[in-house]
Amino acid sequence: MGQKNYKREHWLTIEQLNAIDLLVTGKTDQAVADAVGVARPTVTKWRLDDPHFEAALNRRRKEVWGASADRIRALLPKAFDVLEKAIDEGSYQAALALIKLAGLDGVASKMGPDDAEEIIKKKKHDEEWAKMFGL
Repeated sequence: MGQKNYKREHWLTIEQLNAIDLLVTGKTDQAVADAVGVARPTVTKWRLDDPHFEAALNRRRKEVWGASADRIRALLPKAFDVLEKAIDEGSYQAALALIKLAGLDGVASKMGPDDAEEIIKKKKHDEEWAKMFGL
């Protein structure tokens, strides 16, 4: 599959938007490339070298994680009920595991910036740092 040329500045192509939806579901770069009609290196380049694509992908990941975290939080009252009953009965490992999962809501903030300008600044900073130390 040949590489497609696309022009845009601060918006994404339909292929890129479709790629984001597929990447969020866990598809590989090759599977995404096949589905959206581009070469695998194109998808990899979007992910690693295109700050606008990276920002949009991070935003989408945060949206997906947020929905999952909401579902987990909604189960907490039931988990507390089960935990209370399980403690009374002497076994509470499963309920406790669910409650520990509820502490994962900070994971979305660790997915990276969702602003392209912030990504550009970080990459520039990293490049300057690498030059300074000969990396």
